[in-house]
Amino acid sequence: MFRFRRAFFVAFVFALLPAFALAGSDIRTQRVDFKDGRATIRGGVTGYASIDHVFPAGAGESIEVTIKSSKASYFNMNPPGSDVAIFIGSSEGSTFSGVAPTSGDYTARVYLMRNEARRGTTARYTLTIAVGQKSAAKEKGPDFADGLSGGPDYWEVTGIGPGDSLSLRQTPSPKGQLIASFANGTALKNLGCKISRGQRWCQVEQAEKSARRGWVNGRYLREGNATGAAAPGR
Repeated sequence: MFRFRRAFFVAFVFALLPAFALAGSDIRTQRVDFKDGRATIRGGVTGYASIDHVFPAGAGESIEVTIKSSKASYFNMNPPGSDVAIFIGSSEGSTFSGVAPTSGDYTARVYLMRNEARRGTTARYTLTIAVGQKSAAKEKGPDFADGLSGGPDYWEVTGIGPGDSLSLRQTPSPKGQLIASFANGTALKNLGCKISRGQRWCQVEQAEKSARRGWVNGRYLREGNATGAAAPGR
């Protein structure tokens, strides 16, 4: 009986070793910057460290991620709000290709295999991410609710550099026709937002000029009110 209990305990400890190794590893997070739905990231991982490359994708958008590495480094894909990988590179290869089942932030976690990590190996890699090259056949709705559905009623333009302005475009794309431009502090009515090709776009209407309606990059918005001031506590 004692031998059985001892064997069970040893097996239990070995089963937990991967979890302990992961818990003790150094995980850094980097948000991916896209240009027209594409991004190329060059980096490196050493030992048990890993890097989370975080990027947004809209429901139904295509996602393709490929890694090229000097050593045995791989990546796993995690969906929004989950630690359960939908793709495990060490067993499934160097390329993930699929469709985003839901909107939100996806994570490509780059790491080394355990035998290389133990040696303290450093692996240089190039990670290529393409989002929305194949658009959803049917839009599943906004990723951020409009004012009537619980989202903020108004945005305030913020984070624009000196001498620059936020472009209002006819379509949710940096190539969309320019309608107008806004300075920091401008109040914009929220008409709903969605993720498209690695960026969050928000449909807005200028508070004082209802005829000015279009799309702006959501990166430069924060919750505000009709006067353009930021909401209290933000």
